[in-house]
Order: sequence, then C-alpha cells, then structure tokens
Amino acid sequence: MATSRVGNELRRWADLTVIQRAQEARLPDAVFWEMGLMDIAELLRRDFMARPGRDCNEVRDQLLRIGIEWDLESDRLDQQTEICLRCIAEFLR
Repeated sequence: MATSRVGNELRRWADLTVIQRAQEARLPDAVFWEMGLMDIAELLRRDFMARPGRDCNEVRDQLLRIGIEWDLESDRLDQQTEICLRCIAEFLR
C-alpha cells in the first residue's frame, strides 16, 4: 500500500512539475498554485500556438479529455485529480 501511494504522489508531482515549467515559460504572470481553468486554457492555447505541427484531431481529443476531467467545484489546479493533471501534462509534453 505504501509503495502505491508513494508512486501516485511521485507521478502527481512529476505532472505538476511539467505544468509549472510550461507556465513559467509561456504564462509567467500567473501564480502557479492559484491557476484555474481559464489560466490553464490560456497556457494550453499558447503551447499549441508555439508548436503548430501537431495533429489537430489528437489536440482536440486531449482538450476534450481535460475539459471532462476538470472539477469545476474546485477550480484551482492543485485541487484537480491525478487523471486531470496527467492529461494536462501529456498535452504539454
């Protein structure tokens, strides 16, 4: 049990690190721990514009998955599930 919990926490922190690095590069005025859905949407838009050669269908599917997984009741990034953070990190990789 302890190993599984540690593994999940490490994956969560790795995903948060990917998101934070992208935020620092593309959206430096935003406060990382206070980012909400609108900030994430802007970050993803800027990331997409910076890498135009991506498959539009895959990008659409990734954005839909992020929208589905995002919990609107707790809009801050640090309160999102591991699945949601994984989807965002995969988009940014």
